[in-house]
Amino acid sequence: MDPILQLPPNLPPHDAAPLRAVAHAVVAEWPIGTFVENLAVLDGGDIAVSVLSEARIDRVALNGERTVLRQFDLPPTGLAVVDGALFAAVGEPGAPPMVLWRMDLTAGSDAPWMTVEGAVFLNGLTPFDAGRLLASDSHQGRLYLIDLKTRTSRVWLEDERLTRAPGLDFLPGANGVKRFGDEVYVSATGRALFLRAAVTPDGSAGPLTTIADRLRVDDFAFDSAGSAYLTTHIGHSLDRLSPGGVRVSLAGPAEGMAGSTACAFGRTPRDRASLYVTTTGGIVTPPDGVLQPAKLVRLDVGVDGAPLPEQDAA
Repeated sequence: MDPILQLPPNLPPHDAAPLRAVAHAVVAEWPIGTFVENLAVLDGGDIAVSVLSEARIDRVALNGERTVLRQFDLPPTGLAVVDGALFAAVGEPGAPPMVLWRMDLTAGSDAPWMTVEGAVFLNGLTPFDAGRLLASDSHQGRLYLIDLKTRTSRVWLEDERLTRAPGLDFLPGANGVKRFGDEVYVSATGRALFLRAAVTPDGSAGPLTTIADRLRVDDFAFDSAGSAYLTTHIGHSLDRLSPGGVRVSLAGPAEGMAGSTACAFGRTPRDRASLYVTTTGGIVTPPDGVLQPAKLVRLDVGVDGAPLPEQDAA
């Protein structure tokens, strides 16, 4: 089959890393053509997965059993767990409002929690500190700080490097976002940049600096030693970037990484050194022209994941 999208010649380059494949297993699959966007590991170990193309969130047990957690009218993107509740960014990309939903999985209730004023495409979503989230706006090049208690939000960081690259509107600007220690990391997918900003003592953002270029990152996660694990989406790989800047691929298309979109570490004693990766099967640019089923894949990386802020291992 022909690629769905012919990549333009002005696409900033992405340097492939040498492959050092690790053990992997497919946990769950979705039909060919399904766009699986993001994931969050729930208290107890099950995995919530946002299925963008079907406007719903699925729940996947570690044995692969899959159930529908919530059907929406508009697509969910970013997911985050805070105090046992699942938060989801929901809205049509580029068409506000962007609404944050809260799902209490213990009580079995869910409802819109707040509108993030000014946002037009919330994508990455992650805990920042007690009761607050960071969300990336992939169209406007912004990170929003969201206070869940007061239900208010404000722009925490804005930079031209986080906007969409000129002529490449099909690729997000600011995409994945995570806090690790006293720094916030963010991927600028269309510009093939991986960046970070310090969290200053008063909680504001320090200057945004480039960690790596020629590196197309969608989402990412950190292990306890400070290495970043990067989904490369149209690069069809899961890469590990060490604190010293050495990068290797731990999985490629043969290990199920066609269209890798997001990743997160397990949170139970048996899977803290396992990285879960969502994929689209290569919807945007199928590897070798062959579209695969969308997947949730477990990679055994041999290092425990770093807990997200205010999220202890279950």
